[in-house]
Amino acid sequence: MHLGFIGFGEAASAIASGLAEEGLGELYAYDIVSTEALAARAGRCGVHLVASLAELAARADLILSLVTAKVALAVAREVAPYLRADTIYADLNSCSPAVKAEIGQIIAQLAPEATYTSVAVMSAVVPLRHRVPLVADGPGAGRLAQTLAPYGMNITVLDGPLGSAATLKMCRSVVLKGLEALFLEALLAAEKVGITEQVVASLNASFPDKPLGDLGTYLLERHAAHAGRRAYEMQEAAATLASLAIEPLAAAGAAQRLRWSAERLAGLITAERQREATGGDEQRPGGSYRTLLGRLQP
Repeated sequence: MHLGFIGFGEAASAIASGLAEEGLGELYAYDIVSTEALAARAGRCGVHLVASLAELAARADLILSLVTAKVALAVAREVAPYLRADTIYADLNSCSPAVKAEIGQIIAQLAPEATYTSVAVMSAVVPLRHRVPLVADGPGAGRLAQTLAPYGMNITVLDGPLGSAATLKMCRSVVLKGLEALFLEALLAAEKVGITEQVVASLNASFPDKPLGDLGTYLLERHAAHAGRRAYEMQEAAATLASLAIEPLAAAGAAQRLRWSAERLAGLITAERQREATGGDEQRPGGSYRTLLGRLQP
């Protein structure tokens, strides 16, 4: 079996490394970005990089799309005409159910002999790698689970209309990404008056058996690297609620806060790169949540 990845970032490389250790030797990937770091990462995983989506489709029996929710639809439209008969096309991006269904329509129209499955990734891929819990629906869900089960992948097939797994993921995102936005907002205020540690300790004291403050600091420590993606995914979650006639008052606000943070962080990174280019010797700050709060202060 030949498996291909569209997009070879953190999640795809983590899954690929696990599958390689399980003995899946024919691994391929296409990424729109071509860098030495990408080539090195692929080499460590035993993954062959290809030059185009057409070449990937010619080589792979199973394709996992791991790009971003923002471009998942466009990528599916671009690769669909090249898909061979019996190829399984699995979209693992954090899209709304409506987008997942639209991708299914594109595959059905442009590659009617291929099989589509919509997949929701239900936990952080690192450190679980290929064993990360996945929930799949659609016509190809059963084949996907059967094909990858011998390599240790953890795939649950969900009965229901196409996009049901995405609805499950979006409801989860409303809670987790909503909490991230709430912690970000509250601790920005706490940091401004020097009581951040006291607020975190107070939250932990409220739930001594399940420290809530520790959850918040964990979310914020991962926030800087993923703020832009999470803002877009939270918009998708809000759209999912709206499609179910649930007005996304909290989810829309959380998306706005995450987008605010992503835009501010992007501006800071640009300024830091400009300083480096002009010979500045200031080092970028580390990734602790306190550092993040300091950088984001309005």
